Amino acid sequence: MPKPEPEYDIKDFVKACKGNGGKPSIVVLEGRVRRTADRDFNLKTREAILSFIAVGGLEDLEFINALPFRLSTEIPPPICDAYHFKSGFSIGYISFFYSEPNKKWVIKSFHRDDACGPTAMEIALRNAELLPESLEGSE
Repeated sequence: MPKPEPEYDIKDFVKACKGNGGKPSIVVLEGRVRRTADRDFNLKTREAILSFIAVGGLEDLEFINALPFRLSTEIPPPICDAYHFKSGFSIGYISFFYSEPNKKWVIKSFHRDDACGPTAMEIALRNAELLPESLEGSE
């Protein structure tokens, strides 16, 4: 059953994405995160993803749920917090957790969430025929 509140303080996660003055980062990406971030938000590298988060790119965050990461090898499995966010005319989805044994934050998912429907800006751009071709027909 999902938790009705986040497991983590989102500010701690964003702070970790900002880095620690040249020290090795404590944020890592799961398997497909870089590919989906590139495809959906043109964020091509891990550094670009973390910078996007650190400078406030996750606009209008809306908590969805907190669930155990069922594919984890950790016992007990860590809890993943999931959020919707806005970025320009896209609605995104991010899920992350803190791995206690590894002392690292892990971004499990980062992608556009087409299930949420278009934003008001996307509708306005489409009506004005100003929507970038890469997003045409993604309804």
